[in-house]
Amino acid sequence: MTNVLLQMNELLIAAVLIVSFSLLSYITLQNRRSDTARALGVMLASVVIVNGGDVLLHRDVSPATTQLLLRAQWLGIALVPAAYLHLANALMASIQGADRAHSSRWLVWAGYIGSGLFFFLALSTDMVVLGDTPQGPIAQFGAGPLFWFYTLFFVGSGLFVLRAIVKARNNALTSTLRRRLTYLGATFVAPGLGVFPYLVVAGGYAFPSTDIVLLLSSVVNATVIAMITVMTYSSAFQGVLLPDRLIKQDFVRWWLYGPVVGITVMLCLQILPWLERRLGWPSNTLLTFGVMVMTVLMPLLVKRIRPYLDTLIYMQDRAEIDYLHNLPRVTFTRTDLRQLLENSLIAICGALRIETGFVFGPSNGEYTVKASCGPRREIKRFVAAYPLSELAPQLESLPAHDPGTLPPTDMFLYCEGFCLLPLRSPDGKFIGALGLAYAPESLRRDGPLSNDSRRLIGVLAHQMELALTTVQMQQSIFDTLRNLGPEMETLQHLSSRLDQATPDSLSALETEISLQPEFTQMVKDALNHYWGGPKLSDSPLLGLRTVRRVIQDQGGSPTRALQAVLRQAIANMRPDEQLDPSAQEWLLYNILEGRFLQGKPVRDLASRLAMSESDFYRKQRIAVEEVARQLTMMEESER
Repeated sequence: MTNVLLQMNELLIAAVLIVSFSLLSYITLQNRRSDTARALGVMLASVVIVNGGDVLLHRDVSPATTQLLLRAQWLGIALVPAAYLHLANALMASIQGADRAHSSRWLVWAGYIGSGLFFFLALSTDMVVLGDTPQGPIAQFGAGPLFWFYTLFFVGSGLFVLRAIVKARNNALTSTLRRRLTYLGATFVAPGLGVFPYLVVAGGYAFPSTDIVLLLSSVVNATVIAMITVMTYSSAFQGVLLPDRLIKQDFVRWWLYGPVVGITVMLCLQILPWLERRLGWPSNTLLTFGVMVMTVLMPLLVKRIRPYLDTLIYMQDRAEIDYLHNLPRVTFTRTDLRQLLENSLIAICGALRIETGFVFGPSNGEYTVKASCGPRREIKRFVAAYPLSELAPQLESLPAHDPGTLPPTDMFLYCEGFCLLPLRSPDGKFIGALGLAYAPESLRRDGPLSNDSRRLIGVLAHQMELALTTVQMQQSIFDTLRNLGPEMETLQHLSSRLDQATPDSLSALETEISLQPEFTQMVKDALNHYWGGPKLSDSPLLGLRTVRRVIQDQGGSPTRALQAVLRQAIANMRPDEQLDPSAQEWLLYNILEGRFLQGKPVRDLASRLAMSESDFYRKQRIAVEEVARQLTMMEESER
């Protein structure tokens, strides 16, 4: 029985190590800027240190190594009380505001100094723990003279953070925030429960039954796994301005790819020795097959489970989310368009026994070749002799015809061995043209184009028209969604801040410049007077935290500080160099850089970007809104 309990306890200790390390990685990567998350990170790191030491102690190590590991574990044991004080201070800051909570920051530093002192004494002296090298599966040191002071420090910090949680919950204005703080209050003891040296309190070696101790240890470890998961989940929302559904989804997926996979692999490795004894196969062979099976099965298992968990998370928004998940499969992209056009050209050229064809259409105010078939030198020669921008008006003036009917001969424009057919949208708007290199001798022998040739061209040209129209409509929708992005993100941030609201945070919310309705207009005015003017020197944006922070770096000049912050916001919008230069992101960035940072006239800049002045002003408005969004994000980072 003892061996079974010992093995179960070892597995649970390893599971605690895997879960705590996974949650530490999650909270560090996702929410490291929150003071609450930093305090939680220290607690999780403490659990990792203590349980990592326990995993090593269960291996056959020398007495000297055992002594060192038991004392080194006190780094994690000593840090938990300081982390509790840190968490309490972070919660009080959320209630009172960062400025008022800063006055009690000394208590946090005192806690970490005290933890460091206890660790030093436990590592190098017998003042905290004492005794010879412990032996046996549940051996521990005895209590030193200062151990009870540590116990008092531990209990006092725990009561202090409990008081802070209760006070924060009482000040919470929303039921959501109260529920999260209730979860935190019910599980905050998990790190302490997982690291506190109970066996030192029990007096070292005098235990009525080893089985009872191992059973209690297993129960504690299983409880710690559940509690630190809930504790991390409830803390993941603190200071994060994202919708709940996104945080829940990230957390659940991290749990699947981290703890679930890690624990499953660990169990597989634990089963291998048993299989080796049963089957008599070499351990290396079993290990190879085990790794092979786990690397294949685990991704499939996670893929199967994830949709069900997403369904629970998006219960009320399932229709919208399912549609968005399936959108990539039904979207007709530019790559799809190019492939369809190329295949259509190949079909036409093959049926007519010609070599060269191309399709051109509008792109960012000019006409470009969308797809081609055959030798490109012929197409380049033709385009050089007959610029597409000059051919487009001639093609647009040709008579239209009903889709699916035989195109009349007067619908084709003949230019130097090429015949061109205009392509139109369902409403008759010119959207491009199909060009075919028809050999002159064929034209003389068969006439301009036979009925069969025109019928084939008409059918496939109609498919091209539908594809071009669809892509243009989709691009318009995508542009609209991009334009709505800043507004949607601002609304999500505001919703998250209201979700975490307390009376003091609401009063601070009223003075937030970035949340005022006229904030975008303030940004526009400051950009218009970027090189000097009252709307820059007297701008309300001078009160932004980011501006106040960089004043000293700008020689004490608030105006230069605001200019620097605006430059940084625009620089944040610069797209990746690998992105298509014709993409919307590059267009917005070029407008901001040319119009405001370089001060170029609107007419010159619009001409260089190949757009009308009315379209330029429309895009400029979108770009200014994006600058305002960047400033809002910078403000949140400062806060």
